Amino acid sequence: MIGTSSGLKRFVLLGALVACVVLLSSCTGTAERSGGVTTGAQLREAQARVDKLYAGTHTRPPADSPKPAAGKNLWVISYGQSFVSSATTAAAAEKAAETLGWRVTVVDAKFNPATALDGIRQAVAAGADALFTIYWDCSAVKAGLIAARQAGVVTVANEAQDCEGKPLYDHVVSYNPGFYDGNDGGFLGYLRGWAAALADYTIVKTEGKAKAIVFSQTDTVSSRVAYDGYVDQLAACAGCEVVSTVEYVGSEVGPALQQKAEQALLQHPDANALTVSGDANLTGGVIAALKSSGRYGKIVIAGGEGSAATIPLMRSYPSWWGFSNLPISWEGWAAVDAINRIFNSGTPAAKSGIGYQIVDKEHNTPPGDEAVAYKNGEPIDFASLYRQVWSTAP
Repeated sequence: MIGTSSGLKRFVLLGALVACVVLLSSCTGTAERSGGVTTGAQLREAQARVDKLYAGTHTRPPADSPKPAAGKNLWVISYGQSFVSSATTAAAAEKAAETLGWRVTVVDAKFNPATALDGIRQAVAAGADALFTIYWDCSAVKAGLIAARQAGVVTVANEAQDCEGKPLYDHVVSYNPGFYDGNDGGFLGYLRGWAAALADYTIVKTEGKAKAIVFSQTDTVSSRVAYDGYVDQLAACAGCEVVSTVEYVGSEVGPALQQKAEQALLQHPDANALTVSGDANLTGGVIAALKSSGRYGKIVIAGGEGSAATIPLMRSYPSWWGFSNLPISWEGWAAVDAINRIFNSGTPAAKSGIGYQIVDKEHNTPPGDEAVAYKNGEPIDFASLYRQVWSTAP
C-alpha cells in the first residue's frame, strides 16, 4: 500500500507533511468545518444508508471453480506481521493454499518497501509459481514485479493500486459494487465506499453533530483514499465537521501514534467521534490514547475491519463503536482462488463476494472474536464454500 497516484485527489503534499513533522510531533489540522445545522432530511438519509449497511451487501463467493493446480509454490509478501490485518490475511492465504496442497512461504516486510522488494526477489530466485502481496502498491515494489513477470510468476495483490500505464499485477482482489459514488468493484472505489459507510455511521450516532478526529496514514494510497471517502461523505451532514486530521506513517503505529492521538484529544476536548482505517491503528495507539486521556467510552468510534483484536473491545466499549466490516480473511482466500484460476488459464472472478456491512454491539455482532459477513441474517462461511467448489471441480 505504499506509493502515490497522480490520479487521486487531495493527497497530502510532501512539503506540508515535512513541515508538520518538524513543527509538531502530532501533525493535526482542521480539514473541514461546516458551521451549519444538520437537517432532518440529512439525518434520515444517513440513517437509511446505515440501515442498508446493517443488512449488508456481501454475497457468496463464486459457485464454480477450475480444478486445483497441483504442486504449486506460493510466496506471500506481508505488509507487516505486527499489523493485525496483514497477519490475518497472510494466515488465511496460507490456509487456503495448503488446502490446495501448495507450499507456502510468508515474508514479513515490516512496513519497508525495500524488504518487500527483497522478498519478491527471493521468491523469484526460489522458483515461486505465484506471489500474493498484501497492501503493497505496484509502485513500491515495481522492480520486483517486473522480475516476477519476466520469470512467469503469477502475481496477485489485495488492497493495492497497480502501476499506471502498464499494470504489473495479474489481479487485484475485487469487490461487490456498492451504492456510494464510484463503487465500481475495484479496490479504490470500494475503499471510498468503505470509508463513506463509516462517515454515515458517525453522522447517525452523533445525531448529526459530529466533531470528528480523522486519522490519516499518509504513506499508503489506500489510507488516503479512505480519508477522502470519509471526509467527503461527512460533508453531507451540515452540522458535522472534522476538527482535526492526525497524520502518521505505518512505522509510527505504536507509541508514536499513541502520542499523536493523545495530543489531538487534548487539543480538541469537544471532539465526540473519531475514525481510523484499520484495526492495527486502533490497537497500536489510538485505544491507549483514549484511555490515557480519560476519553475512553466518551467518543463514538467509527473504524476498523472487525478482527479478533478489536471485536472483544467493541463488545464492552461504553459508547458506540462501528466497524465497516472488511472480511480480511476472505481477501486471503479470494487471492488464492484468483491465483488458481490464472494457473488454469482462466480469468479471476469479477467479484469476490465481499461487500459492505456495518458491525456494532447491536448489529451483526459475531459469535466469536472476528467479524462475520452476513447475508439475510445468515453467516457466509466463505472458507467452506471455497473448499467445496475446489474439491468438486471437474
